[in-house]
Amino acid sequence: LQYYRPILMSSSTVIAIFIAVVLQLFSSQLLPHGPAVDIPPNHGPHLGPDPDPSDTSLQLASGKLAVIRERVEEGMEALIVHPETVIFGDDGTMYVLSEGAKLVMLSDFRQDVKSPSTLTAKAAEVAHLGVGRPLAGKFDSNGCLYYADAILGLARICLPHSMTGNTSTTMKPNVELLASRVQLDDGTWSPISYADDVDIGPKTGHVYFSDASNVRSDRDLSTGIWDIVYASKVEGMRGSMTGRLLRYKPETGKVDVLATGAAFGNGVAVDKDETYVLYTATFDRAVMKYHLTGEKAGQVERILDQFPGILDGADCSHERGTCFVAIPTSIPLLPKIIYSLPSFIGKRLRSLLMLLPRTWTPKPERYGAFAEIHPGDEQSAPSIKRIVQDPDGIDMDMITGVTEYKGKLYLASLSHNVIGVYDLD
Repeated sequence: LQYYRPILMSSSTVIAIFIAVVLQLFSSQLLPHGPAVDIPPNHGPHLGPDPDPSDTSLQLASGKLAVIRERVEEGMEALIVHPETVIFGDDGTMYVLSEGAKLVMLSDFRQDVKSPSTLTAKAAEVAHLGVGRPLAGKFDSNGCLYYADAILGLARICLPHSMTGNTSTTMKPNVELLASRVQLDDGTWSPISYADDVDIGPKTGHVYFSDASNVRSDRDLSTGIWDIVYASKVEGMRGSMTGRLLRYKPETGKVDVLATGAAFGNGVAVDKDETYVLYTATFDRAVMKYHLTGEKAGQVERILDQFPGILDGADCSHERGTCFVAIPTSIPLLPKIIYSLPSFIGKRLRSLLMLLPRTWTPKPERYGAFAEIHPGDEQSAPSIKRIVQDPDGIDMDMITGVTEYKGKLYLASLSHNVIGVYDLD
């Protein structure tokens, strides 16, 4: 008689079981942010189209793109270092927030005699913003810059009028930390772990900003620089969807939570009538729409998600009636495969990726793009009007911020020290 029957297991099942046992025993030590979780259907970065390799509309050869480079004097250090977003004051002065937590003003733009598609600019430090990593900001009508600091939270710096266009003033602006936590409906306090993007409502002056994830950034020990990109990778591999849309009311000094459950809540943009706020869910390749007024007030809609890569910063043009989202990278092959696997295997492989040294984690594809979108209204549905891309990242790649100003789109990057300028007309 045959009392035992051999149990045959595929190699992938054995590996999955082994990883599961190890993670169960040592998860708290090996995975301080917790193991990867199941990702709901219709979510994840593997969904969506691939880039069109024949579309090179964001390359210099198109004639629509120019770049701005800093003129660095001999013996001086560069100030434009990995700026995520370009910011404009009401007077048209251009600013960026640098990797070294500096607010930098650009002026004296000149045509590069050697390259017709290159402008050079003088950069001057306006203020040092402290120990954090500022990412994006917007000026209000009083000349105060509200900015998202990935380490500290929501902050503000009010510039004296003499500092816009002139740094000779002896007055030093003060940095105010406005919000590092938010009180929830049950009375408990929740930390703002990764403030990411900011926009200001043109009607109320309310400040809308994203808290991308509950994974905090740490410093890369080899460089001493805040490694905000690695924190985003951890959130993407974990799949917990902890991103939020928050609102700060200057008149009360209070913060409230508008929306939760975003797969890395990122870019934020408000329409000209302040009837809705758009925000991007990076690892869902999705644009979300939070309704501020009307019959849908308080509701969130996922309006668009067919983009050729993950999403980052956002901006709305109040003159054109359209909005823009940054597409920093297409999806690398390894994550695409892992996210496509059955959950039992895929989430354990994602946990395994979280165990790797940060230098071994999947690198972004060399790619750069932005999308112009129509967010929808009573007459028409939301739509992607166009994708403008550099499929090989030759002239622009890793675009993290988009800022529309007077018919041009300014493109910034966490990975580069130049600013792209695309003629939208």
